[in-house]
Amino acid sequence: MRTLLEICVDSYESAIAAIDGGADRIELCAALSEGGLTPTVGLLRKVKQYLTESERAVAVPIYCMIRCRRGSDFRYDQAEMEIMLTDLVLLRENGADGFVFGALDETGTVNRAQCEQIVKAARDGSTRCLPLTFHRAIDCTAVENLRNNLQTIAELGFSIVLTSGLKQTALQGLETIALMQQIADVLYESTKQHLQIMPGSGVSTDNVVAILKGTGCQAIHGSASVSRHNSAHDTITMGHSNVDALPLKVCSKEIVGKLQQLIDAAFGSNQHETSHS
Repeated sequence: MRTLLEICVDSYESAIAAIDGGADRIELCAALSEGGLTPTVGLLRKVKQYLTESERAVAVPIYCMIRCRRGSDFRYDQAEMEIMLTDLVLLRENGADGFVFGALDETGTVNRAQCEQIVKAARDGSTRCLPLTFHRAIDCTAVENLRNNLQTIAELGFSIVLTSGLKQTALQGLETIALMQQIADVLYESTKQHLQIMPGSGVSTDNVVAILKGTGCQAIHGSASVSRHNSAHDTITMGHSNVDALPLKVCSKEIVGKLQQLIDAAFGSNQHETSHS
């Protein structure tokens, strides 16, 4: 099986850089500085237009984040769920190829009921459900509950789990990510659902191969970003933090290309001859 490189982006500029750099899949967000929020329909449509009109006609799936606010509790009330379900339907109707979502209950366990609502909304007018990634909400759960949480995620129909192994970075959580991959392999025997574990957070050209080899995973997630300094002479903040005064993070086409080169060199240079999936 080929090793997949997913790049998260929060702007049109970054999406184009990721696509042109050779990303296999895009996680489309707003506000990556906040951990990634739901992108606008306008951004999705513009990126899909680029893919349609591109001379290379590259088929790169666009998975949209569904997350209505910042915060690491991942506990949502009914109004928030209604907002996110409405956003999901609009994004689905405008060409989203998949979605990224995660919800927990007050005990830090996967919220089955809320995830079921997302699964239902992700159906594209038929019995087929668009692919779903359970995001790093899993990293806010307890390691002793990993098997039960992963089983719930698989039973719900999610196909991917994005994780840093319950640590700040994937390199720090290497052992736990490897354990999650082992659990996912065993769960297939009972759930018949292929659950792909995808390391993310702190992934770079310096560690991408080590993370993949150390975890046994066949997909990896990163931003491949560089800082672009604000050109304005006087910068003021637009909110209650200093995020607006910090350099803007944008995806680097060159870094995406380098990540793919490293993956190809380590796991086979012919892996990208097949179509993107």
